[in-house]
Amino acid sequence: MDMDFSAAINEIMPLVKDGDASKPFIITRDSAYGDWAVCYPALDKADGFTVSQREHDPYVAKYFGADFDGGSMPYVYNKVLCDRLRLEYYECNSDELFSSTPDKERIRALINFFEDNIYSFSQKVTDYLIELEQPFRELNKLCPFNMATGHEGWTFNENLAADAIDHIENAVESRVNTREDKPETEKQAHDGYTDLNKVSINDSEITISENPDAEYRYMVVENRYTEYYINSGDNNVYTGHTNDYLEAIDEFTKKVQYNIDCVKSTREVHKNLHGVEPIMLTTADCLPDSHTQNFTGKLIIVKAEELKPEYRTAESQLVICSHGNGARPNAIGTSVFGKELFSDKTVCYGRHQIAGIADPDKLPEWAKQKLTPPEKEKTPKPTQPPQSKQPPSLLGEVREAAQMVEQRKTERGNTPATKKKDGLEV
Repeated sequence: MDMDFSAAINEIMPLVKDGDASKPFIITRDSAYGDWAVCYPALDKADGFTVSQREHDPYVAKYFGADFDGGSMPYVYNKVLCDRLRLEYYECNSDELFSSTPDKERIRALINFFEDNIYSFSQKVTDYLIELEQPFRELNKLCPFNMATGHEGWTFNENLAADAIDHIENAVESRVNTREDKPETEKQAHDGYTDLNKVSINDSEITISENPDAEYRYMVVENRYTEYYINSGDNNVYTGHTNDYLEAIDEFTKKVQYNIDCVKSTREVHKNLHGVEPIMLTTADCLPDSHTQNFTGKLIIVKAEELKPEYRTAESQLVICSHGNGARPNAIGTSVFGKELFSDKTVCYGRHQIAGIADPDKLPEWAKQKLTPPEKEKTPKPTQPPQSKQPPSLLGEVREAAQMVEQRKTERGNTPATKKKDGLEV
């Protein structure tokens, strides 16, 4: 039976509570589908089984219940996550990508920092990492700080820990759902500049800021939060400085208008090509009481208020749930992974952001068509019965027989001495 990570942890908790030291088990992930499983190899074969399993899941480890010191479920959850990151760290340490000494020091400090501070991270961060094939490499991308100290005996720079935690939390927030509407915050300062105005539209955030003591009093910045700019680590893509407020506000307005036009243009394309209207879905479009059910494999509806205003339409709300700790009710995790029905884009939400399972009778027409497999074209029946074939000539029969003989000779010549069936020689 397919299970998520929290379900796998739940399964081994009786062994943890009993402190069992006789029954080995491994918690492994199917990289193709993201499903988790618990395997119980025989004691004398556990090490060999673990090694063989690493061909499919390179970061799997063997455990006994006693290895967790009777810890709680969150403790076991975090320990297994840290162990997976640690195994990947050992792999990275020998990788050409991290072959230089400074890089090795940096990644060593990073793994130590994460292990020491894992309880400071939100469930969203740990859920996000545990579902990835290479969580440590992703952690390396999420953290822009070099946590190395250069001093022997210091595992990581503790002075940077709080900043690193905040940055990773924000980065995961952007990756998990770049379209999630965030609450208004107080004016923030950037390089001494204080925000005068800020507009979020089209996965971009355009800001006009002021610093009376700077060489240029006004600054206009556009931060783009699309997947391309997030992965490149360079999402501050447009920056302008001026001492003229009118120039600054003009540039600010142009950038806002450009992004508004992008959203309008996208909607127009969706309407003309796919008949999509900007319809907002609500709880009334869900099956009754479906918010308490298992979402795995179901078409779910994201709450409109959890999306930025320009994305509060069915194209962004309808998601086919694939997996996630939060897909099941009452799980310790909250993340729900899936793909948008319209765009096929991979997304992740918290369970609290899901309204429920979509009612198929209340779906927009384009969604019904997308879910309905195309009918096979029917071959038209011939208006006249086919004419009977002419009996073959004697010459034709001779040629056909000769061809069959030659074909059989060829087949015998290509047949190996032994054949394999299901991996065994027969």
